[in-house]
Amino acid sequence: MTERVMTDPKELVRIELKNAGFDIETMQVPKRVYLLADGIYDAMIEKGYGEYKYPLGGSLYILKNNPQIGFAKGKMCSPGIATQAEDLVAGGVEEFVHVGLAGGINQDVNIGDIIITDGGYNDTAVARLYGFDYDFIETTASLTNEMEQMLEENGISVIRGKHWTTDAGYRETWEQVLDYRSKGALCVEMEGVGLFTIAKYRKCSATAIYIITDTISEEGWHLGWEGNEIDKAIEKLIEVINCGKVEIKE
Repeated sequence: MTERVMTDPKELVRIELKNAGFDIETMQVPKRVYLLADGIYDAMIEKGYGEYKYPLGGSLYILKNNPQIGFAKGKMCSPGIATQAEDLVAGGVEEFVHVGLAGGINQDVNIGDIIITDGGYNDTAVARLYGFDYDFIETTASLTNEMEQMLEENGISVIRGKHWTTDAGYRETWEQVLDYRSKGALCVEMEGVGLFTIAKYRKCSATAIYIITDTISEEGWHLGWEGNEIDKAIEKLIEVINCGKVEIKE
């Protein structure tokens, strides 16, 4: 049997950065990067909290008040965010926090709630291709604990638990909803497992925070975009991200 050879992301990233005028060996890359859903990323840019730094993992911004923290627009779906994370790890990033949008599938979860996850039930192909063909992929407990503490210290109520990651956002069946709900999943989204898989494979850290934008229940699918609960949650999170601290290990 022919052994499958995996390409080295760092070589490609090195060339791409060199072509853009950067040396991967001397770049000052932040330790932690927040991968933000579109609306959350747009709010950070609008507030002027970051300064564009490198063409790494898309457009990598650095917080103006903390060079150890960066952010980028998160790629969509598990394959997209996995590839993005690979590039960022190749550039020197050690910690990832995905801040995304999710649909609530638990009866106790409401639009505008903020979820912090201990991991995702795996309904994707990425984990298997990286050798983690498991039903559940965990976040990094220490980073998840840190995020929970940071949010709560800033007066933000969070719900902590598990969630479900699927690659097909419009293909959730009611039977699946009931199944994952029975396993304790609070919400469903499309990126988490892809990111957590790369963290495991590359031996770095990752966790995720989700804003509930819609809910699925016996009564149907309820969208929250016409109200202001989502905007309120985004505003709270970007303020905490902007003033957040990151532990520097000696």
